[in-house]
Amino acid sequence: MLTPDPLVSIIIPVYNAEKYLAETIASALEQSWLNKELIIIDDGSTDHSLMIAKKHESDGVKVFSQQNKGASAARNLGLHHAKGKYIQFLDADDLLSPDKISEQVPLLEKNAGKIAVCSMIKFKNGTSQLPVKPSMRDEPFIYSTDDVVDFLIDLYGGYKRRGSMIGIHSWLVPATIISKSGLWNENLTVDDDGEFFCRVVLSSSGIIKTGGLCYYRVFYTHKQNLSARSDRDSLQSMVDSFHLKKKYILDRTDAAVAHYALYKQTLNLAIKTYLIYPELYRLLSKELKTYPFYNYQPIIGGRFLNIIAKLFGWRIARFLQYHYSKV
Repeated sequence: MLTPDPLVSIIIPVYNAEKYLAETIASALEQSWLNKELIIIDDGSTDHSLMIAKKHESDGVKVFSQQNKGASAARNLGLHHAKGKYIQFLDADDLLSPDKISEQVPLLEKNAGKIAVCSMIKFKNGTSQLPVKPSMRDEPFIYSTDDVVDFLIDLYGGYKRRGSMIGIHSWLVPATIISKSGLWNENLTVDDDGEFFCRVVLSSSGIIKTGGLCYYRVFYTHKQNLSARSDRDSLQSMVDSFHLKKKYILDRTDAAVAHYALYKQTLNLAIKTYLIYPELYRLLSKELKTYPFYNYQPIIGGRFLNIIAKLFGWRIARFLQYHYSKV
């Protein structure tokens, strides 16, 4: 007797994404893996996003609405309604290659307790044609391994000059692992995905790099050298998320390389908060003093600023960067 293909739940949180939502929904519906359900959670949109989503109910898409509570709360509501053995998260402005899920499910079926990840292609908002090659900046951090702690240490910059990020829709996760790791943290507004997938990775027995692609839309704003998310609440969320990830890692290892990676993360947050939010900077600066001395040169911005940082220190470079951005 043939075993039926397992159900995959694709969860899309939506907030004012009318410009991109139809393309994202098509990307989900066009998955070659046939046994899937598409769950859209409208997070109190004030544009036409909900109307666009409801147009696809005839395609079997399930649409739910909530008052604006944030993407994490929307994903948790999606998980509440999800019936799939595997969970695919997809943001409302990102895309999947048609074979993404079909490349990942068979391998997960053969490797209980593991999670799947695929290569990521970053494309600029407004691009008419999608790139065909994965991001060479991120690709070295995406690979198969049974050492999930070491994977995160590498991702956070423990072994290379810098760390990286992996788009949430690169992953395909068994629902049982999410039950083990816990729901999305609704208190976080920025880097909620980093905190969530830190727990998911640590709750798994390994990572499988598969075929298929995810497409991550990059939005560029004027003078992007200062983070587009530099308001007080966003930076506080980054700091809170980091401290949670730090705890999860140190609960599993006390390796010197883990402390080095966490030092780099702390320093990068200190650089972000310097001159902008002194109270957060003082907290991070005090935390930096608990680490050993590391001969590490942070990346501040372009070539000129990095030279300034190397010659005169990162604070001078950050001072110039901050005041240039206000000109």
